[in-house]
Amino acid sequence: MDWRLLTEPSETLADGVTEHLVEHNIAVSDAVRLRFEPANLKSHPLQAFAVDGDGVLLGGCTGHTEDVWHWLTIDLMWVDPSLRGTGLGTALLTSVEDEARARGCRWSKLNTWEFQAPEFYEKCGYEVYAREVDYPPGHVNHLMRKEL
Repeated sequence: MDWRLLTEPSETLADGVTEHLVEHNIAVSDAVRLRFEPANLKSHPLQAFAVDGDGVLLGGCTGHTEDVWHWLTIDLMWVDPSLRGTGLGTALLTSVEDEARARGCRWSKLNTWEFQAPEFYEKCGYEVYAREVDYPPGHVNHLMRKEL
């Protein structure tokens, strides 16, 4: 077979790679096939916020769930620095996890850099399952998960 290597960006060829990979994945995995059926592609937002009496944001936790693999993904979490260590972060995270459990989720996952809150998440029951070292340069990204 004769072939050549192309290195210029091509949206058409990139779409073709995606289509072929999806075809392969759904052919070999019932779980992947089910998850990527059109009716199952939608994810459902999950949010908890803390505000003061004037409505000023003090913290928040946002994520989303999906109905097939029963995962919660924590997308963002922030607590005002003056309120860290007061239980607010735990309350926000627990609120989102509790709603995910009510939706039938079995696991939660998130990413956090070493300068963010890996120790906080470990105290909340999350385990590191992988680390991306030097991502971004000079930092470590912790990939964490927790059984709900």
